Amino acid sequence: MQSVIGGAYNGKRKFVSNMLKEIGANRCYFYEGEIPEGPFTKDEYVIIGSFENMILLVPDLSEDEIVSQIMGKLMNLDYKTNLICICTDIGRGIVPLSKEDRHLRDTCGRLYQQLFEKSEKVIRVWYGIPEILKEEN
Repeated sequence: MQSVIGGAYNGKRKFVSNMLKEIGANRCYFYEGEIPEGPFTKDEYVIIGSFENMILLVPDLSEDEIVSQIMGKLMNLDYKTNLICICTDIGRGIVPLSKEDRHLRDTCGRLYQQLFEKSEKVIRVWYGIPEILKEEN
């Protein structure tokens, strides 16, 4: 699994698209705000973004419950195919005023911590410039 993080409209999707073209990946499937079940193979690439939208769908669950559910689905999908997660950094040290917005920010942060721990590669894209934060052989 690979993860790409950056601010909104910082070029994450364009970076991933270009990366997939460079490696000659032909069967790529992009999803926003949902985790598909498949079937997929290891010859395919599944790219998932808009995790914040997934979190907003279950406002009554705790942060830990949401993270556990999403990570379970992602790990299952990663076992079946090549998974790339596109994560929007919504924190940046700003504390939201509303309880709901704080819950979203905190849950995204907890999800991203676990996601990046499990990812073989983590790349931050800042205004189109990629920076490798983690890379395992």
